[in-house]
Amino acid sequence: MESTEGPGRTNAADGEPLVSPAAVLEGLPDAVVAITREERIIFVNALAEELFGYRREELLGEPAQTLWPERLRKRYSDNMRLYFATEHPLRFSTEVWGLRRDGSEFAGEMSWGVVATAEGPLLLAIGRDVTRRRVAQERVRALAAMGERALAGADPAELAADAVALIRRTLPVAGAEVRLAGAVVLASDGTISEDSLRLGIGTGNEVLIAPERPLTDEEMTILRAAANILATAMERLRDEDRMRHDALHDPLTGLANRTLLYDRLGHALAQAERAPGETGVLFVDLDNFKRVNDDFGHSVGDQLLAALGGRLESAVRPADTVARFGGDEFVVVCEHTDRAGALALADRLESAIAVPVTVGEIEHRLSASIGIALGNADTETLIRDADAALYRAKAAGGARVAT
Repeated sequence: MESTEGPGRTNAADGEPLVSPAAVLEGLPDAVVAITREERIIFVNALAEELFGYRREELLGEPAQTLWPERLRKRYSDNMRLYFATEHPLRFSTEVWGLRRDGSEFAGEMSWGVVATAEGPLLLAIGRDVTRRRVAQERVRALAAMGERALAGADPAELAADAVALIRRTLPVAGAEVRLAGAVVLASDGTISEDSLRLGIGTGNEVLIAPERPLTDEEMTILRAAANILATAMERLRDEDRMRHDALHDPLTGLANRTLLYDRLGHALAQAERAPGETGVLFVDLDNFKRVNDDFGHSVGDQLLAALGGRLESAVRPADTVARFGGDEFVVVCEHTDRAGALALADRLESAIAVPVTVGEIEHRLSASIGIALGNADTETLIRDADAALYRAKAAGGARVAT
């Protein structure tokens, strides 16, 4: 009579198991490999065939080392001998690497233990390929680290390089590139073409990807996450640049403010110590500008000042600095000049100011008085001397230059 006590029950007549151990191992949802004390493979199930890329008959009788990367064979062999030599409990490891028939490696999560059989002890290894999971975990960790660095103010160029490296390392792409507006490449690796996949990371900026195959939803999620982090970094950089600009520039005209003026003047004086030439300071004050505000309102006055700011900048050399000193007063710093050069610059400034400015339907004609100071004294002295020269120009009737 047969026993009825569940799986693994035996036949009462002969004591034979109704379910063979091999059938149990074959039915497990993981790859199974059995190894003898002599380090030979004695059993593999179908999932092990699939995992390692061998047919079963190709593995039976082969050294266990066949399934391990060359760089790890000695360590794994030493561990296996230890397991056979001691009573070792079943355990798990996430530090196991396997070698497929095609030479590729994979990360495996493996449980193993030595079991006693009629033919002697066997090392039973049961495991699965967790490469994709590890790659996914690496992506998440890398993205989290990038996000933290972006919020902490890391250089966007460094973040772009990290993003490109992450994409190339963990996604099936032939190339990746972070490109700023104006086709400026911030970071790039691999091959990119103009028909590449594009993800925007702010106004005019984008990430370009050249997939080797259609990307999965999970892979696209990784790309979008990297793009969002870069967009955050770019926006932070724009905000910081805007704050720095606002801190150093006049909000009405866009010209340098007093802080930047004194910095540029100090730089010009430092340069004068190493090269011949004088530093010029031109103090410009519009004539009778109060009447414009009184007759037409401060809004019109502001529009006139904003228009003049651009004109003054166009009249000077690229290395010169034009600053709004306050109200309708402007100061120009001119490096490496002399009296003739300063007077020529003053003439260009007066000509730029004299061109009529139309606000609404009314044409406004302006003039200015200009005081010039030359030398390599300290900043306060040059500003004071230029202001004194301006006072003399005003006292002489205005619309003129004084030195």
